[in-house]
Parts: sequence; C-alpha cells; structure tokens
Amino acid sequence: MKRILFLIIILGLISCNKNKDSEGNVEVDQIIDYSDNIDFELEQIDKVEIFSYPDRLSWDTLRHREEIIRNNKIDFDTSMINEKITLLKKPKIKELFDLIKNHCKNEGDIAPYSSCYMPRNLILFYNNKNKIIAHIEVCFTCGTSSSSNNLKENWDYCKDDLKVFLKKEGIKYFVDTEELEKKEILFLDSLKAKKKIVD
Repeated sequence: MKRILFLIIILGLISCNKNKDSEGNVEVDQIIDYSDNIDFELEQIDKVEIFSYPDRLSWDTLRHREEIIRNNKIDFDTSMINEKITLLKKPKIKELFDLIKNHCKNEGDIAPYSSCYMPRNLILFYNNKNKIIAHIEVCFTCGTSSSSNNLKENWDYCKDDLKVFLKKEGIKYFVDTEELEKKEILFLDSLKAKKKIVD
C-alpha cells in the first residue's frame, strides 16, 4: 500500500513539473501548427457558415457522421437548425482558420472516435464559387468532432477556444448545463410524441 501511495505522489510531482529554460523560467508550450494536414489554403475560403441545432443524432436517425453534406448541401432536416451566422470578413475567417489548424496539447480532448458524439454545431467553408470545400461538425459536450476528408487529421484543435469564438460571433445554442440538457431532452421528447422523430 505504501509503495502504491509513493508511486502516486511521484507521478503527481512529475505531471506538475513544468518545462523550464536555462534561467529557470517556466516555458509556455508551443502551439502545434497542423496546416500541412489541411488540404486547402486560407486564401481559398470565401465565406464560412456556422449553424447550431439540438443533438443531431437524437433526431437525424438515418445519417452517420460523414454523410451530412451531399451535392453541396446540408443533407439533414434543416428545419431543426436554431441559428445560422455567416462570416464574410477575411480577418474573422482567418481567426477561425487559425483556431482549427492549431492543435491543443493541454486541453485534454477526448479522442475523435469516442463513443460519445452529440453534435450541435456545424461549420461550412465555401470557396468563391459558393462550393463547400470543407466542413466540421462539433460535439462540445464530449470534445469530439467529425469533418470532411481534407480535415480528417485535424481533430485535436482547441475546442474550448472555438466555442468562445462561436459565442463571440453570435451562436448562443450550447447545451453546457444540466438545466439546458433537460430542456433539450424535453424538446426532443415532444418531437417524438409528434412523430417527427422515428426511433
């Protein structure tokens, strides 16, 4: 028992140890730039659309993660969308692009293929021909996401920072309290009662 306690203490001390430079100052972890894993350039993005909706997998029972965009359109019941905002200004588009190309080492995100997936936000990237060139669907509850193939390797971006950005840009629908979760469940149950959702 003492040996186990000793190991726990040692591991705790190691995990709390910060990197220090030659003068003993604590170094800040460097941001990991994963631009090489994105198959399109910032300059190709002409506009971005951001959506919110109730937990999609609770009402969109026919589709899986990768089948939500087809023929340059959202391929699910768009009447379930609560909010939509459009980013047209390059500085805002760049701010968002920077958020998804930089990986977050210390955030502790769950792996992208976690069994938990309750997506409530969708981000669409368009080129100047109004064609969707990439998309990301995010589950902030679990820290997971699903995206188009050209963003597949780029799942470990800082989702907390992304959430702050979306809030700042006007997205208000987030289920991040027990009260909001109960409210969403009541809404989805009412849809089932009206036969809008098929089990």
